[in-house]
Amino acid sequence: MKKSASIALIVLLAAVLSGCASEQYGAGIDKNIPAVKVKDIYLDSGVIGKRVTLQGTISSQCGSNGCWFVLQDDTGQVFVNLAPNNMTLPPRMNKTAKVTGVVYPVEGQLQVIAQGVEVK
Repeated sequence: MKKSASIALIVLLAAVLSGCASEQYGAGIDKNIPAVKVKDIYLDSGVIGKRVTLQGTISSQCGSNGCWFVLQDDTGQVFVNLAPNNMTLPPRMNKTAKVTGVVYPVEGQLQVIAQGVEVK
């Protein structure tokens, strides 16, 4: 009886820990860059061409090959381009994501060229 209870506890613990694991894509998240809100990249022109880290929810995503997604936080949304660094992301709609990348204006709109992505 004790042995089966121990096995059940180990299986439960493994399931909980695997649910906490995050997926890493590209170069990963730069822990030395403090996270900013989406609104900050629109309000501070000094971030253009600079690396930032953002966190939010994937609200839409490229359906064909995962080459981009839209990151939404409580202050707005921004287009995250994965293609320039040859990254792709499997379908992860409504998942929490962190992105480290460079802010660039493209056709009059700001976007983040992702260097690393972490999805939970």
